[in-house]
Amino acid sequence: MASGLLEFARARSAALLAITLAGATLHAYTRWAPAGYVAAPALVVYIVLEWPRLRGNARLLVAACVALGLYAGISTGAWHRVGDGLASSCFYPAFLAALSFLRDAAASSPMVERAGRYLVAQPPGRRYAALTFGGHVFGILLNLGGLALLASMLKQTNTLAAAGGDQGRFELREKRMTLAVLRGFHSMAMWCPLSITMALLFSLTPGAHWSEYAPYGLALTAVFLALGWLFDYVQFPRGRTAPVNDDPGGWRAALAMLAQVTAITLIALLLEQITGVRFTIHILVVVPLFALGWLVLQNLAAGPVEALRQSVVTLVERSKLGFPAYANEVTLFATAGFLGAMTPLVLREDTLVAVITNLHLTPAVLSVAIVLVIAGLSVVGINAMVTVTMLVGALAHAPATGLSPLKLVFVIVGAWSLSNGMSPLNSSMVLLGGVMGRPSETITIRWNGVFALTTLALFCVAVYFLPL
Repeated sequence: MASGLLEFARARSAALLAITLAGATLHAYTRWAPAGYVAAPALVVYIVLEWPRLRGNARLLVAACVALGLYAGISTGAWHRVGDGLASSCFYPAFLAALSFLRDAAASSPMVERAGRYLVAQPPGRRYAALTFGGHVFGILLNLGGLALLASMLKQTNTLAAAGGDQGRFELREKRMTLAVLRGFHSMAMWCPLSITMALLFSLTPGAHWSEYAPYGLALTAVFLALGWLFDYVQFPRGRTAPVNDDPGGWRAALAMLAQVTAITLIALLLEQITGVRFTIHILVVVPLFALGWLVLQNLAAGPVEALRQSVVTLVERSKLGFPAYANEVTLFATAGFLGAMTPLVLREDTLVAVITNLHLTPAVLSVAIVLVIAGLSVVGINAMVTVTMLVGALAHAPATGLSPLKLVFVIVGAWSLSNGMSPLNSSMVLLGGVMGRPSETITIRWNGVFALTTLALFCVAVYFLPL
């Protein structure tokens, strides 16, 4: 009886998030208001039903949204704008739901496990670069699931016996491999159009486009990863022994995963050129269809028709389990989006302009201040997504800042990505610490602290002088 009720509850929540995805997608493509007004109530009911599952910070954000929405509606009388803000905030949970289909398809692919084991089994001289690549690509395809998968493989491979009984070598390997995966994972948000970072920023800054930003994002990623390799090379001596690699052809699986990310990006870019619809909106459709095609290929031995049927059933069944489990992430994305939409409504543009003018900050100094605010709040546990949404929601409507949309995006992306490596309360740090059996403070402060502070300081210098 209890299992039947649990199954019913999961199916109900999954259906509500699916409605949110469908309504938000239609609204994003057509701007048809009723589609947003269908998605918004479905999202609200989803959050209400999943309330017992929500963590304290998610509940606090919901309360803040309710208070701000009531204040905005009562003080301005513009209740329709409050409704529009709620409808627009559905885009971010929809984006998360769309990406989950790719994760579900990857979960059953032998290629993914093969690629992971190949990367972990690299000799010491190449292992850091290989695991950084793995953390990057696995993070794109599997998000936090990819981080957990690689970390689990590290835990299985790096044993005291494999280190020849040397406790010091064992701990050194664990530290190096953990940092390699972590830095590769965090750099993903610096450029990848499949990250929620890109979806959020380009929806809030209509004057910026991913294709215009991409060269800067890729350059930022390359510099960050090169600095990570340099720190590893200087800090840690090279081991003499390598783990056994029983799959020398595993590099093909790793390249195939990279090719999939490239294919999704190119398809969405092509659709943007053809339709004129923003790149991130196409992700809502391209990723689920790509995931379905990936599953069909996995099941092709059963015949095309049966493979399609099995693949659809697989995605539906996995969504029944996965969609309810995303309650905290969905709530975080939805509330951050709503807070960002309400900021221009309750904070008049002329008021913001006056505040910025009175501070007498040049665009260069303001860029550095934005970086320090995001990083500082992240360290004390305030999620960067909430800070970023409210900052961009305000700054994007204040031309007096002197920041171009492109530079605003670049500053925010770098600050957000780099601050992830500084906060022990960040979800990726907590997850990684749990898998590796280490406190997240150990990974963040003791292991990664010097690198994180160095890269943040260098980024502040870069944004101060960067002429964008």
